[in-house]
Amino acid sequence: MRVSVPLIYLKEIPASDMISVLFVDDEPVLVDIGRLFLERVGNFSVTGVESAQKALEMLSEKPFDVIIADYQMPGMTGIDLLRIVRSQYGDIPFILFTGRGREDVARDAINIGANFYVQKGGDPKLQFADIAHKVETAVERRRALIAIKTSEQRFHDIINFLPDATFAINTDGSIIAWNREIERITNTRAEDMIGKWGFAHSIPFYGKRRPMIIDLLLHPDPAFEQIYPSLHREDGMITAEGVLFLNDKKHFFLARSSFLYGPDGKIAGAIESLRDITRQKESEEKLIRVFDHLPLGLQIFVMNKNGHLVCTGGNPASEEITGLGTRCSPGRPIEDVFPGEEGQRICAVSKKVAMEGGKDSIDNLEISLDGSKRHYNVRIFQTYPGEVALIYL
Repeated sequence: MRVSVPLIYLKEIPASDMISVLFVDDEPVLVDIGRLFLERVGNFSVTGVESAQKALEMLSEKPFDVIIADYQMPGMTGIDLLRIVRSQYGDIPFILFTGRGREDVARDAINIGANFYVQKGGDPKLQFADIAHKVETAVERRRALIAIKTSEQRFHDIINFLPDATFAINTDGSIIAWNREIERITNTRAEDMIGKWGFAHSIPFYGKRRPMIIDLLLHPDPAFEQIYPSLHREDGMITAEGVLFLNDKKHFFLARSSFLYGPDGKIAGAIESLRDITRQKESEEKLIRVFDHLPLGLQIFVMNKNGHLVCTGGNPASEEITGLGTRCSPGRPIEDVFPGEEGQRICAVSKKVAMEGGKDSIDNLEISLDGSKRHYNVRIFQTYPGEVALIYL
């Protein structure tokens, strides 16, 4: 049965707040003794009522952190009250008072959902000291559970509103989150995915069970990683580009995966987001075609992580015009492409433009190649922060 819990009973209570207690017993003297003792020894605020019916009236008016109820009361027993509380007010802590020799009642109470039971009789101070301890224990447990549920709900809310398709798994590989965008692109509902395991998250994408980068983050597999030539690991994160066919259409995705951590700081799972970069890739392919057929010589240099400007390549015309094709091989420092005094000049200007932006030019640049010297007018401009293009005229 799905229990509908009023929101007032799911409030997250700061640890410093007073614990509100509803004490239910048909013996007014016992209620008064319990109120005096609990409020004296602990951070408790006790409301006493003399019947289960009055207790239900109080619960409908305001929330309580814990209920302490006698079992044997006229009209409605403590067990009956417990059943109603569990069906209408969820998991509010409940402690049942029983008479001695009523182990069957205690057993039923625990089975129905009582947090503790206490037998009446004996030294009242010892008895209420025990109750005070049980109250604090039950409330602390519930607060911790509410905090976890609140944290999980926030996590799911955040994931749901992310613009990228996003899902998460725990360390066992079970799916714990499947957001709205991933529902949209895969036509697969979250309720059909949550809790599934064994690479089930890959089926909507590949039609079969297989690792994705989220699995490679949790369980590295160097051999399998070869299918992702662009895969990159850094600071507990994996990024990779890939191609997926969704609804019979080819899509390019940039996938990112990182660890999820539990309250204890240990790895609890991983999360993966997939950004559709199809339009970007199509634009890049068009630019590459234009780049390759451009009648002007053009070379691209990019700043690497060591702060060196290195060549990423040039178009066919740059080789025909300059003859620098072998020099401007991918990854080669710009100083190797342009050695000598004139080279120092173009290196300095190119680095400045790559980092600061804008454009510059060097006219009548002399390039020595195979014993001969050639002269060019070079236009230099930033194509992206840390990246610069050289055009030869």
